[in-house]
Amino acid sequence: MGWKNAIFCLNTHQKESCVRFFFMFKLKICLLLTFFFLSSATSFSQDEDIFGITRKARAPKSQSSLGNAFRSIQEMFSFQLATGAAQYTIGTEFYKGDGKVYPITQYQNHEFGYVPLPDTLALTTRQWILPTMEAGLRLNLFNLLTLGGGFGWEKGVLQPFEGGGYQFTLQGTNYTAINYHASAGLVLFDATRRRFLLKQRYKKFNRANPDLKMRMEREYKQRIRQNYPWSISVEAEVGKVNVNQAEPQVPKVYQPRLAEVNDQFTYAAALRVSYDLSEYASVFVKAKYMQRSFVNNSPDFTPFPMDQEVYALQTGLSIKVPGTKRCKINGCGVVMKHNHDGVEYRGSSIFNFQNRKIGQWY
Repeated sequence: MGWKNAIFCLNTHQKESCVRFFFMFKLKICLLLTFFFLSSATSFSQDEDIFGITRKARAPKSQSSLGNAFRSIQEMFSFQLATGAAQYTIGTEFYKGDGKVYPITQYQNHEFGYVPLPDTLALTTRQWILPTMEAGLRLNLFNLLTLGGGFGWEKGVLQPFEGGGYQFTLQGTNYTAINYHASAGLVLFDATRRRFLLKQRYKKFNRANPDLKMRMEREYKQRIRQNYPWSISVEAEVGKVNVNQAEPQVPKVYQPRLAEVNDQFTYAAALRVSYDLSEYASVFVKAKYMQRSFVNNSPDFTPFPMDQEVYALQTGLSIKVPGTKRCKINGCGVVMKHNHDGVEYRGSSIFNFQNRKIGQWY
């Protein structure tokens, strides 16, 4: 019994060690990710350009403290405008039952009319949506989180549902839809995250020989001064969609239509890649996946659901609301950010980098 107890204690100790190791490993990963995302504040405060202009102590944007606070908050907002195309897939299922008949066409052998349904009949349709448009307002929090809201507009065509040799056609196939949504996003990678990664990468040369260390320090400072224009973020959206269908061209008795659909909730996930034209303007490409559901409430037939999946690709322009006023003093030709009476002013358009570096003077 003694050796059995010893083996039992050993196994118990090993299990506790494994659990402790796994817990510590997850804790280290969580701390590392947290430090990675929150590093923007420290890395941004240490950024200096080649002219020695530092962002550690910035001049106020207004002569009053209240105005300076308002302008600093104002600069966190940006207007978004995007357009593109999308492809949707709508699927629905019909079930056999008493009195449940629909104008379904058995199009393969050209037999038309009202037909009883099989036990289960699944029909789908796929079509392009062109164009799609979105406009909204976006709030940037510490270059880490984003909050936004806006509306989207689209115009499309409802193609016939098909499946198993059957076809179901809706009346008034042209439609327009307006989608109101709110969004929340997480910045995965941008200039601040890049600076943090570069700093960690070049740390290994701190113990190198003096010649290599000096060379790597020069390379690190040169790369850290560069304006890195790319950023990658993920976003989640929730909203409501309102569909307006075109008037039917034939009497309703022959074909059903998508009748009076109530506002439906929509859910979407998006991947966004942005390229900065300046501190205030950027272009972006956004790929989005959306789910939404409708119910055909035609009074002529039993209502049935229609589940829709949308795959969209959009490109757009983002304009940040400038918190720093444009300099209008006659005779002042400074094109960089500069001070007058202790107040900071811009010297260039919002489409140009303000504190330009070598190779950016255009």
